Amino acid sequence: MKRYVLSVFILILISSACSKIPPPVKNHLLKNSTFVYLYFETEEECLENQPYPDFFINCYQQLDFLEDNKIRLVLSDIIYDGNYKIESKNIKISMEPNSEIPSGELTFEFLNPNIIYNIEDKTYWKRVRGNSVWD
Repeated sequence: MKRYVLSVFILILISSACSKIPPPVKNHLLKNSTFVYLYFETEEECLENQPYPDFFINCYQQLDFLEDNKIRLVLSDIIYDGNYKIESKNIKISMEPNSEIPSGELTFEFLNPNIIYNIEDKTYWKRVRGNSVWD
């Protein structure tokens, strides 16, 4: 009997170790948060790299996790709305197919509460903490 209980305990322990943070907790950590992928390390560097005085190019991409598993994604100067769901350590995003994301789907890996990894383009996105994406 002791072996059976020990075997069940080990099985539960191993199966729970597959994901460090369970999906409901991840969902709570993502809700009402913003992640960005910066093209430049600083705001000053961004401003220095603008091509013309009257023309501004984006210095980062932005992903907002909203209520009810909704997202808002800003790529270049276009806003895309969609949905997300959490599957194990992955965040699956779906939206209408478009010119920048023809499949309409993106997958991010949840690394920790402050960093997600875009599997498709191999970029790390950091959580915005404060009033500026440069903080």
